[in-house]
Formats: sequence, structure tokens, C-alpha cells
Amino acid sequence: MPKAELRGGDARRRGRSGGAAAHQARVLWLVLAILSVFTLREKADAHAIVVRTSPAQDGAAAGDIGKVEVWYDAGIRDAFVALAVVSESGERVDKRDAAIDSADPAHVSVGVNPLAPGKYTARYRALSADGHIVSGAWDFEVHR
Repeated sequence: MPKAELRGGDARRRGRSGGAAAHQARVLWLVLAILSVFTLREKADAHAIVVRTSPAQDGAAAGDIGKVEVWYDAGIRDAFVALAVVSESGERVDKRDAAIDSADPAHVSVGVNPLAPGKYTARYRALSADGHIVSGAWDFEVHR
């Protein structure tokens, strides 16, 4: 009988260790699943952020720049995209043709006719991937 008990004890120990390993694997998968949900949610909740403009904020440009551009940190949706350029007197001076670049959905540009020397404000609005509208403005100056 002692040999049988030993074998039974070995089997019970193997069963427990196998069960513990399976339990640890399930816990690990659960933790990874929870972390991935939070990671995906964090990315989905991120608003688009302007990372570059042309002309640069508070920068200077030549009067014949041809277009004003803004780049976001992520692609934006086509709905509600806007980019307008306004003179110091409040007159809109862009061609009203703001569009997302088909090769880069994080890039928007608008055409402008030759600009007279002076200060200008570029105003932007975009719908980020998370469904939030982001908007803002930057100033630049045109020199001769």
C-alpha cells in the first residue's frame, strides 16, 4: 500500500502543478487582455494634435508661398476639415479649397493667392479619429 500511496501522491502533485500552471496562464492572458483594452482605448481617445505648420507659427514667409499647410500627429476624418487664412483686417485670403492630402491623411493644405506683406492668421478645424473636433489657429507674417 505505501507504493500505491506514493504513486497517488505523485499524481496529485502533478495534477496540482499542472492546474497551477494552467491557472497562471489564464491569469496572464486575462491581464494581457485587460491591458490591450486600455491601450486601444487610450489610442482611440487621443485627440489629433498639430505637430507642424507651414508657414511656422509666428514665422515669416514669402508672399508667393502658394499654400498654407498643417500636419497632425494622426490621420483625420474628412468631415469638418477646414483650414482658412485671414488677413490682419479680417479678410479671408485663401482659395477655400482646404483638403486632406490623399497620400497623407494627417496633412491638410489650402491654396492662397500671392499675399501682401503683413500679419496673417491660419485657422484650422478637424475631426480626429476619436470623433472629437479639434480647432485652433496660428499667426505668421509675410515679408517682401
